[in-house]
Amino acid sequence: MGLIARIGRRIASRSRWLARRLWLIAAAEVGLVARRHWKRLEPDERNRLFALARKSKGRPSRNLSASERREASGLLDKLGHLELAGSVAAIVLPFRPLSRLVTRLLARRRAKHPPAKTPVRQAEEEHEPVAA
Repeated sequence: MGLIARIGRRIASRSRWLARRLWLIAAAEVGLVARRHWKRLEPDERNRLFALARKSKGRPSRNLSASERREASGLLDKLGHLELAGSVAAIVLPFRPLSRLVTRLLARRRAKHPPAKTPVRQAEEEHEPVAA
């Protein structure tokens, strides 16, 4: 066996080893990105979002009232769920044009559905002090 063949075989075995472990690296990266977004919420807000998710049982239009849906929407906007989805797509989808497409679609969706105005945001826009 020639020198070039041995080098090629060694490189191939190392790349197979790496390919088997890339899913672990991607999962860790997704976890770090999700944690960063999750920390945007206060502990009470996190608990409330969990409670609303449990109550909705995956069907918010059927199992939540209109005010609860608005509250969940506000919490999800604060969490940055569309940004999170775009970040995860960029990590998980190895084909760069596909991850860019997903990110653009999410950005377009965000432009169509701007974040709900909470009393704090309305007061900030109107330059009024908010009582805490």
